[in-house]
Amino acid sequence: MHILAADVGTTSLKMGIFQDKGDSLECVKEFSRSYSIHVYNQGLFADIEQERWKDAFLEGCKALEEFLPSVDAVSFSGTTPGLSAMDGEGNALYPAILMLDQRSRKQAEDIIRTIGLEKILQETANMPVAGGCSLASILWLKENEPEVFRRTICFGHSNTYLVKWLTGTFAIDPSSASLTALYNTVRNDLTWNVEILRTFGLDPSLLPQLLPSQESAGRMRPEIARSLGFRKQPPVIIGGNDAVLAAYDAGVREPGEAINVNGTCEITLVCLPRCLPSTEYNIRAHVLKDRWLTLYVMNAGGKAFEWFHSVFCSEMTQEEFWTAFIPRAVEEWIQRESTVRYVPFLMGSRYSLEPLKAEFKGMNQETTREELLLAMVRGLAEYQRAHLKEVALEVPLKPHIYVTGGAVSEALIRVKRKWMRDCSYISREQSSLRGAALLAKEYLIRT
Repeated sequence: MHILAADVGTTSLKMGIFQDKGDSLECVKEFSRSYSIHVYNQGLFADIEQERWKDAFLEGCKALEEFLPSVDAVSFSGTTPGLSAMDGEGNALYPAILMLDQRSRKQAEDIIRTIGLEKILQETANMPVAGGCSLASILWLKENEPEVFRRTICFGHSNTYLVKWLTGTFAIDPSSASLTALYNTVRNDLTWNVEILRTFGLDPSLLPQLLPSQESAGRMRPEIARSLGFRKQPPVIIGGNDAVLAAYDAGVREPGEAINVNGTCEITLVCLPRCLPSTEYNIRAHVLKDRWLTLYVMNAGGKAFEWFHSVFCSEMTQEEFWTAFIPRAVEEWIQRESTVRYVPFLMGSRYSLEPLKAEFKGMNQETTREELLLAMVRGLAEYQRAHLKEVALEVPLKPHIYVTGGAVSEALIRVKRKWMRDCSYISREQSSLRGAALLAKEYLIRT
């Protein structure tokens, strides 16, 4: 059994060929392609052309071509939201609006005022905010790009766009749909909230078919399979949100288990036995029955390190910054008293209708970049600690946290242990990708 998994990230696409080894899946070859996103209008707009996802996928297929004839299934993991407006053929009509985007604050406020925050939370589980709410982005397009809205046949996310291209079917899964403000996340019953749709003059037909994450949206179209080098027409599994699949692969299945994902964003997820909506965090449907996951996002996680490197350490290579400077700064300052504090909202907040900003406080003429780095990583850790303390009031936390992602190291785990939560941290690699492959394996075994 061979599975092709693809993880559509905010700034890169990863692909891997996984071979079934009975109790495990072995990744026999990987591919990664970076791409840039557009951040403009004083940082309020953040989007990307969907063709970059497709081009990266095509390049990955070329790099993995020796394995494609034996692939039995394709499965997706993806960053969401990535609101995409598509015509009937699945062509993108406007760049995908990302979770970092802040253009739709007015529309998010309109949703809350019209529906009422309590009702929204009781049904969709998430407070509408710019970028993190697909309905707000849809309404922004309706008001500001009326021709795009008029031509749109379907609104979806990254997996919707790529799966439509490969199979001809518009589809999405509950974990990706959870932050649309249009999915019944609390019930998690594969239904859209028709009442909210109608309130804003939107037809339910504008949304894709809802499928469980382990289900196939259809087989790869024969002309696509031939052109890419697939001997079979493999089923294409709809998959799910990247953070949710990272949690799934790590074994986050029981209430109180948690994972800390360190990518472009830093995300902490805690497994819940029931949906516990809050204005202080997001809720996503798990890929497991009767399970939900909190989603506590710092928009600028790995991005904060990129920014720090470019501003304070530009003479260093990336390798020098990560393998020498960060460990040295942590070692020098983790036990010392410092007056410097970092307010971590470098790219805003998903949980505020106001455009929050980042800042360093308490500096003086003797402050060094090492001290600033320690203040930054401490601020990020303390931000996540607040979420864990809140969830622990409802669900007892397990004595370990899984940790994954490129923006993490042993030095940074020391910081997390000191200022996020004093517990065991268990490292995992490429877990979103493997999570997508696990879904495909389940499908193949079942069918």
